[in-house]
Amino acid sequence: MELRNPKRDLLSKLKGGIEQNVSVHWHWNEQGSHSVDWEAWNALIKVSKSPSIFLESRMMLSLMNSAERNIAAVTWHQGKELIGIAVVEDAVAESLNLDGHISVKRSWFSFISRWLHGSEGKFTFRVRVIGPVLGSGLHSYRWASHVSEFDQRRLLTETIFTSQSDTGTRIPRVAMLKDLPVHYKGRRKSLHPGWTPLEFDPEMLLYIDSEWGSLSDYMEQMTTKSRTKIKRVLKVSASLEISNWSEQKVTEEADRLIFLYQKVFNRSGFRLGQLHADELIESKRFWGDDFVVKGYELEGQLVGFQCAYIGQDEVEAFFVGFDPELVKSHAIYQRMLVEFICLGIDHHSGRVNMGRTALDIKSSVGALPQRLQCDVRFKNPLFHAVVSRYTRGFDPAEQVLKKAWKADAYAKRKHLEIHSA
Repeated sequence: MELRNPKRDLLSKLKGGIEQNVSVHWHWNEQGSHSVDWEAWNALIKVSKSPSIFLESRMMLSLMNSAERNIAAVTWHQGKELIGIAVVEDAVAESLNLDGHISVKRSWFSFISRWLHGSEGKFTFRVRVIGPVLGSGLHSYRWASHVSEFDQRRLLTETIFTSQSDTGTRIPRVAMLKDLPVHYKGRRKSLHPGWTPLEFDPEMLLYIDSEWGSLSDYMEQMTTKSRTKIKRVLKVSASLEISNWSEQKVTEEADRLIFLYQKVFNRSGFRLGQLHADELIESKRFWGDDFVVKGYELEGQLVGFQCAYIGQDEVEAFFVGFDPELVKSHAIYQRMLVEFICLGIDHHSGRVNMGRTALDIKSSVGALPQRLQCDVRFKNPLFHAVVSRYTRGFDPAEQVLKKAWKADAYAKRKHLEIHSA
């Protein structure tokens, strides 16, 4: 499909953007994975100088080969040149406790929120997500260096509602682009016409000092109080037997892992997609040792698991599952966070991305917040205008996070260097 509009081409020319025709191709699910030039796809990511665990071909193949997902690899070409790539997924969003995640600025917002959630307290809708449903951070797209931001958003806007999945499901009437890092202070800003900005919880990042050779090196840069907490976590969780799982073990126990994952997932207030057994199995098949799955046993019984991707310069803490009652008695979740940090140290990674939930507990082990903005666009212009007006009434709920680092700690300095406004 070619994208052509004379007025748009003139405006693009005036802004120094792309003038010639651009073609777009949608590659849906397992069948579509065979029509993508993955070598060129990976090469564009490399040229962008912005590595992405969730965009590289191994991850795309892991997700596109899952029968439970509805996912597309989107490519833009100018002539024979690949100039843009994106991951798109048609998913179901479910809100169970929206008020618990936001700070309301207008009195009528809570009334409308209660009306939307109904008597069951649940609001469900379909959404076309640009970016990884299962991850956080800017992994939605990559572009060739000569494609301006104006043309990037123009091409995305013209493309996003044009293709129907090969499963036959209808195109969702709302699209969400996630997650654009917010490097400025103050309230979120509208960056592009026709898109409404939203902001929820930040992602939690922990930068790893290349000189750290062990967990004790990491702990030395923490405050006395935080260091004491980590020592207590290690002590309380000592009875847990932790082991690395093979591909065969993951395949055999995938359903059990999903059962444990659901115990955590079902407690969340807002859900956008969920993990399935296929993703665990396919990730282990395509990633091998770079997809780490650890099982937690207590008295011979499996009581938890965690998994992570080892990328070029980042450890992506993916998902965990456990018996909730073990959080207090055995500090199982806290121990998992420490194990993610150990993976970062052992693999000499630049940072560990711990995702965007449980902010307080993640800050207690040294993770620091990076604000993220999601832009939404509704197919119906009138509805888009109404929703844009409606969403002005809330901001993310304010969080008081732990201060785990000494003033001169590497992780703190590195984070401020990269993410301060």
